[in-house]
This record gives sequence, structure tokens and C-alpha cells, in this order.
Amino acid sequence: MVVGRKNFYGSGSQWSGELAATMFSVLMTMRRWQINPRTWLSAYLQACVEHGNRAPPELSGFLPWTMDAARLTAMRAPAFSHSGRVDTS
Repeated sequence: MVVGRKNFYGSGSQWSGELAATMFSVLMTMRRWQINPRTWLSAYLQACVEHGNRAPPELSGFLPWTMDAARLTAMRAPAFSHSGRVDTS
């Protein structure tokens, strides 16, 4: 992360540094649980849209340790890009 931050000239402000740290933490948590980050983030942002552009009131559906087996399986599936190719990230 430090090398990346050096390569893109830092975060520029306190809030953007905190946002970057939070996103790195979220993405590493998804990686640890073998969840496709694009699938997870798409589902989370869709839930935000459905709740008037705010965080959904119930976050347990997005926490890997509270997901049921079916939801974990769905979140681990590869996401598809607009080109129809499978996202392997």
C-alpha cells in the first residue's frame, strides 16, 4: 500500500487517506473470505441505491461472517463485465 501511495502521489487529504485505508481493509477482508470484490461491491452499491443513496440499514447481509452458505456462494461467483468476459479479479 505504501508503494502504491508513493506511485500515485499520496492521498492528498486526511479524508481521502482514511477512505483509501478503509477500502484496502474491506477489499482484503473480501479476499480473505474468497469473495469476489466486484460482486460484493456491486451488491452493496445496489442496496445503497435501493435505500435512497444511503447505506442499507441492515449490514449483516454484507458481512462475510454473517452470510449464509448460499449468499457466500453467490458472492464468490465471478462477476461479468459489460463485454461478457468473466472477471477473474
